[in-house]
Order: sequence, then structure tokens, then C-alpha cells
Amino acid sequence: MTLALLLAALALACVVSPSLAAEVATVGDKAVIVPWGDWLVALAVSLREPILTILIPIIAVYAIQAIRKVYPWAALFLPQRRVEMMLEAAVGYGLNAVKGAAKGKTLSANVAVPVIAKGTQYVIDTAPAAVITAAGGPDGIAARMFRKLDLDDGASEANVLVPAQVQIGAGTVTAGELRDADRMARG
Repeated sequence: MTLALLLAALALACVVSPSLAAEVATVGDKAVIVPWGDWLVALAVSLREPILTILIPIIAVYAIQAIRKVYPWAALFLPQRRVEMMLEAAVGYGLNAVKGAAKGKTLSANVAVPVIAKGTQYVIDTAPAAVITAAGGPDGIAARMFRKLDLDDGASEANVLVPAQVQIGAGTVTAGELRDADRMARG
């Protein structure tokens, strides 16, 4: 394509170069002057539509190719950012829902279990199913919340995360079941 444009520019230069001379010939003692500036303006105005008709699709092709190259990266970045936002909301909800829990406060095992359970249930109730799946389901959300919380030295995976996951499993309604119930309620 670049070669074709280069050849077209060369052909135009060969055709137009004689007319670019200000003085083409002399007749007697008078010079014959070619108004090449007016010709170029008229040529540019007359070629505006065909040039735009050709250039706009070419520019669109390059833009689409650039988007195709960037899209996989965006597809990886956007769900992860959405999961992180969801986890922040889950931790905030869990901390606010459980008595004795506060942001910035070190949590004991008996307080951390309901914080994780309530936060995970909140996410399941409110977040889209795709985001829940990207986070690893209820167990994945609970594990990520466990890592985000500031826990005391006595808290471990065995006495916080496992009981929280058991509590979540006992009372969890999946996002698909919520959508089905909502559809049935609407009729």
C-alpha cells in the first residue's frame, strides 16, 4: 500500500512538474505565466471527496487493528478491577454488619468468621454472576476476604476461613437461583 501511494505521488509530480514553472514560454517580449496555484486549489477541491472516501476506510482499518491488539489486555484488566471493587465492598459491608468489627481494627477469629460470611453473602446477593465466577465463587470470595482482613495472631485458616466457608455454604443462595427467583416473581 505504501508503495502504491509512493508511485501515485511520483506520477503526479511527473505530470504536474512542467506546469509548476511560473514562466512556461515567452511570446515576443511577453512571458506566458501559468496560474498553477489556482489549478492546485481546484484540483484539491475536486479530489476532496474521493480522497476522503479512500482515506476514512483505511484509517478505520488501522483503528480496528489497534483495538484488536489491545482488547485481550483490556479483557484481562477489567474483570480483575471489578473483582477488586467487589471485594472492597464485601469487606466494608462485612465490617459494618458485624458488631465489634471496625475498619482498621485487628479482628479476632470469632469476629472475622461472621464478617467473611456476611460480606460474601452480600456479594452473592448483589454482584453479577460473571464477577462472582471470576472471583472463584463463594469460596474464592471468602478466601480473598480472609487475605484482606487484618486478623490477630490467634486467627488462622483453620479457625477462620474454614468455619466461614461452612457458614456460607449453609446459607448461600447462588446468583443463578436469585435470578430465577426474580424472574418468577416478575411473572
